[in-house]
Amino acid sequence: LRRQRQMCIRDRGMDDEIVVRVTVDDGKISQVEVLKQNETEGIGVPATEQLPEKFVGLDTEEAINAVDGISGATITSNALKRAVVNALLQAKG
Repeated sequence: LRRQRQMCIRDRGMDDEIVVRVTVDDGKISQVEVLKQNETEGIGVPATEQLPEKFVGLDTEEAINAVDGISGATITSNALKRAVVNALLQAKG
């Protein structure tokens, strides 16, 4: 029996709240979508565009935190990682 859960999580980015929807299939991240962000164009925005796909297939907090952030967008990268970790932990609940 396949177990799929979607979680919407908010975290604080550099300029405003970041909202992501994380889909977890059988304990592994299968999709990360950024639903809301107001990050700086050319700095934080690339993190919201590039990082989500790097989380796909991961299944532990350690693996998520080991993903390289985007240079110059540390706060945004860390906010995305925190949100994805929180979603994964809630989904595994």
